[in-house]
Amino acid sequence: MAISLHWTHSGKGMTSRISRARSYLKGLDAIALSSRANVTYVSGYTGSDAVMVYTDNTAAVFVDSRNTLQARQESSAEVFEVKQRWEEIHDHLIDIGVKTIGIESNIIDVDTFIKMKELFKTIEITPLGKQLLYLRALKDAQEIAFMRTAARISEQALLNVLASGIVSRREVDVAFDIECEMRRNGASACSFETIVASGPRSAMPHGAASEKIIGRGEPVVIDFGAVYRGYCSDQTVTVCTAEPGKEFIAAYEHVKHAQKIAIKALSQGVRASHADSRAREYLNDNGLGRFFGHGLGHGLGMEVHEMPTLSPASDDVLADSMVVTIEPGVYVPDKFGIRLEDMFLITDNSCQRITNLDKEAIQVID
Repeated sequence: MAISLHWTHSGKGMTSRISRARSYLKGLDAIALSSRANVTYVSGYTGSDAVMVYTDNTAAVFVDSRNTLQARQESSAEVFEVKQRWEEIHDHLIDIGVKTIGIESNIIDVDTFIKMKELFKTIEITPLGKQLLYLRALKDAQEIAFMRTAARISEQALLNVLASGIVSRREVDVAFDIECEMRRNGASACSFETIVASGPRSAMPHGAASEKIIGRGEPVVIDFGAVYRGYCSDQTVTVCTAEPGKEFIAAYEHVKHAQKIAIKALSQGVRASHADSRAREYLNDNGLGRFFGHGLGHGLGMEVHEMPTLSPASDDVLADSMVVTIEPGVYVPDKFGIRLEDMFLITDNSCQRITNLDKEAIQVID
């Protein structure tokens, strides 16, 4: 499947994004975006190493000479080529009369913040790290389409690799093959480092692929995702390399049922913690809750982990057009791990599945 990697956004889409970004001003004169994802989302510039500053009626992107041409081709904002970034941003802010500015305080490092405080003596700095995490939480039709394509690319890659066999192969080699297949099928990158964890290592929720040889009669947890036109997919399957035992089968059925219970709870207006609690209570009632330590899921889009967060401590409320993962798991130390993860689009009264791989029955792979 050959897919163009050129990433375009409609003018209407970019206009709505800057309007959404401006809604965070709330009395501030300006906001400075420094995370790559947010700069790209609002400005259209897809390269690295940039800061975007916007006010109610201006928008500017600051880059160095390596990125000037690309920024001017991609962004409708005014592009400034700078040699001393924060000094020149400060001068720009003074020129346009900015007295207060919000920053991505969760992104800017301490050294940069100290430098800003020294430079911005007449400009009040307000941290907006938590608030701006929600800037990209709602997805438009184009973003959703890109994530659907990313999911299809990653799924075909996994199926191709599983069809070739994984027994007697190193975990790292299986992970490498999945990543190569995703690239071959149109992905621009992997959403994250592919996880392949077999046997007792499958009880490590984020066990990086290792030199371990995948043996016969072992469970294998595979967590994988592709990036297509800047948007991520994320999915986890658990397969076996021979018919599993009764304990594993029972645990798999419980994880599968916990996921189904959580999916039924997904809808606009539902607290994210409620979906988590539904799955967690079911696993607790069946003696497996102590083996489920992480949150139920997370939002995703341009980054593989975005808002909302679906966990016991989450204050988030699900909204129409959010895309989230639902990924309950059971991890029994020194025995096995099981995780089933799918992506869902939240709608006004339910949800739509984005990922397609069938997890109803345990797949036995040679």
